[in-house]
Amino acid sequence: MATDSSTLIDFPLFKLVNEARSTYGLRHQDFARYQSHCAAKVHRLRKSAGLSQVAGKTKKYTKKEVTADNATTDKHLQILLFDSERAWAHSQLLKASLNNPATPTAVKHHLSKRLSRAVLHSSHLASLAAALSSRVSKAQQGQAAAYHLLMKGSLAFEQAKHRDGLYALSVAHSLLTKLAETAETAHAEALANEMIDEVEPMLRFCAYKLELDTSRGVGELAEETAAEQQDKLVEGYSQLVAGLEEQGKKSKREAVELSWRGAQIPVRSAELVGVVLKVKQALASLEADRNVSKGADKKKKGTKKDVMGARRMGTYDKALLILSDAEEVARQLVEDNKIGLSMSTSARFEASSAPLQLAHSYIVYQLLSVRTKRDLLLIEDTSSKLATREGKIREKEREYIIKTGSRDEDKAEKKVRKHRARIYPSLVKIYDGIVQSLEQMRDLEAVEQDGDLAAKVEARIAFVRASRSIYLSRTYALVEQFPSSLSLNARAKLYARQARSMASALEEEAEDDEDVDSSDPDFVGHLLPLASADFDELDRELEADYLKTSKEWYAATGGKVGDMEPEDLPSKKPAFYDVAFNYVAGFDMEAIARKAGLRGDEVEEEAEEESEDEPMPAAAEEKPAPAKGGWGFGLFGRK
Repeated sequence: MATDSSTLIDFPLFKLVNEARSTYGLRHQDFARYQSHCAAKVHRLRKSAGLSQVAGKTKKYTKKEVTADNATTDKHLQILLFDSERAWAHSQLLKASLNNPATPTAVKHHLSKRLSRAVLHSSHLASLAAALSSRVSKAQQGQAAAYHLLMKGSLAFEQAKHRDGLYALSVAHSLLTKLAETAETAHAEALANEMIDEVEPMLRFCAYKLELDTSRGVGELAEETAAEQQDKLVEGYSQLVAGLEEQGKKSKREAVELSWRGAQIPVRSAELVGVVLKVKQALASLEADRNVSKGADKKKKGTKKDVMGARRMGTYDKALLILSDAEEVARQLVEDNKIGLSMSTSARFEASSAPLQLAHSYIVYQLLSVRTKRDLLLIEDTSSKLATREGKIREKEREYIIKTGSRDEDKAEKKVRKHRARIYPSLVKIYDGIVQSLEQMRDLEAVEQDGDLAAKVEARIAFVRASRSIYLSRTYALVEQFPSSLSLNARAKLYARQARSMASALEEEAEDDEDVDSSDPDFVGHLLPLASADFDELDRELEADYLKTSKEWYAATGGKVGDMEPEDLPSKKPAFYDVAFNYVAGFDMEAIARKAGLRGDEVEEEAEEESEDEPMPAAAEEKPAPAKGGWGFGLFGRK
C-alpha cells in the first residue's frame, strides 16, 4: 500500500479519550463497560487498517505491530491508544475490587501488570508520534507524551514508588500546563485542564510521602522538579515546548472566563466549554439589544413605541433556548460528578465538584433573569397597547357624541372595562411566572450564600407581588367583587412596604460598601427598580385604585359620590351627645341603678317600712266546738 509522507495526521488524543470515557461508562465509574468498548474498538480499528491479527478459517493468531512505516492514518495511532486504555480500564476494575476483603492478594499483582501493559502501549504511542513529527502537530505530540507520563506516574503511584511517581507526574503537570497555555481552542485548553486535575492529587500525595514542602502550591513544586527531569523522561522536551509556544502565538482562541459577583468561576470541563461560550454570546446579544432599545427610546419619545416586537421576541427566545440547553448540560455534569464521587473517591471528581456547581448556579441565575425580563417586557408591551386602545375608544366615542349627541356617555367606559376584563387575568398569569422565577432564583445555593443578592431578590419578589395584587384587585373590581378588591389592595400595600423596607436597607449597605461589583449584567434592574421614587409612584397608584374602588362600591349600593376629589367630599357633622340632659331627663336612673344592683339595700328598707304601715286584717271569730255526746247517745248526735 502506497504511503503519502506529506499527508498530515490529525490525532487529537485528549479529545478521543475524553469522548470515549464520557460516552462508554466512566461517567458512573463503569470500568467493565469501558474495557469492553476499548476491546471492540481495537478490533474494528485493526480490521479497518488491515492489521487484523486473526485471519483465515483456522483463526490463527499472527502478531502485527504498528510501526512508523505502516502508519498512514490516525487509525494506526488509535490502535495503540485504545490498547493502552483497555489495559488501564482493566487495572482500575481490579483496583475497585480491592475494597472487598474477600479479594485474593494476587489481584494487586495483576493490577500492576495491567498498568505496566498500559505504560508499554502508551510509550509505543509517544515514540510513534515523535517519529511521525513531520505529519503530527507539536500539540498532538505533546498530548501523546503527557499521556504516557500520566500512565507511568500512575503505575509508580500504585507501586508506592513515590519518587519515580513525583518525577513522572511533575513533568506531566508541566507539559500539560504548557499545552493549556498554548491551546488553539478553548475546548483543547479545557481538556488539558481536566488532565491536570487528574495529575495534581497523585502528585501532592507523592510529595507528602517524600516530606516535601507544598505550601507554595503543587504547580511550583512540579515546575522545579520538571526542570531537572524533563529531558530524561521526554526526548527532545525543549524542542517540543518551543514548537508549542510557536503554535500558541498563532492561535486565536476565545477566553472562557465566567465572573459573578466579583468571583472568577473556572471552567475546566471540556463539555461545559462549548455551552459557556454560547451562553456568553447569548448574553452579549441581549446587552446589544438593550443598548439598541435605549437608543430607540430616546429617538421615539412621544411617539408610538413597540416594546416587544417580533425581532426582540426572537432574540429573547433564542437566548432562552441556549440558556436552557446550557443549564441541562451543567445539571447533568453536576449529577454525574456526584454519582462518580459516591462510587469512588476519584481525584478528578473531587477537583471539579465545586466549580461545576458554581457554574451551574451562574447559568440558572442568568436563565431566570432573562426569563423574568422577557415576561416583564411582555407586561409592559401589553399594558402599553391596552392604554393606546383605550385612548382610541374614548376619543372615538367623544367624537361621535359631539356629532350626534345621542350616544350614551357610559358606552365607551363599558367597552374599556370589557377589554380590561380580558387582558388583566393574562397579566396576572404572567406575574405568577415572574414570581416563580424569582423564587427559584432565591433558592439557589449561591444566592443564599450572598446576603446582599438574596435581599435584592426578596425585595424584587415583594415588588412583583404588589404589582400582581394591583391587577388582581382591578380584576375583582371589574366583576363588582368590591370587598375582595379592597382586600387585595391592602395586601398590595403591605407588599409595597416590605419591598421599600428591604430596598432602603440595601441602599444603606451600598453606600457603606465601596467594593460593590457592578460589572455583572442585571437584566431586570431597570424593569424592577427599587428606588424611592418608584415606590412613591406605586403608593400613589394604590391610593388611586382604593379611592376608585370605594366610589364604585358606594355607587353600587345606592349612593353616588361622583368624581369629586377626597378634599372636596362633604363631611358629616360628628354626633354630639348632651350628657347632662340625658342624665337628668333622658333615662330612668333609679330603674337603671336597681337593675345594676347599686340601690338594692335602700329598696329593701323601703319595702319593710311600707309593710309596717299597712293595717293587719281582723282575726276571724272562733266558732264554739260542738259538745261531745256521752256513750251511746253520742252515736246519733245531739244539738
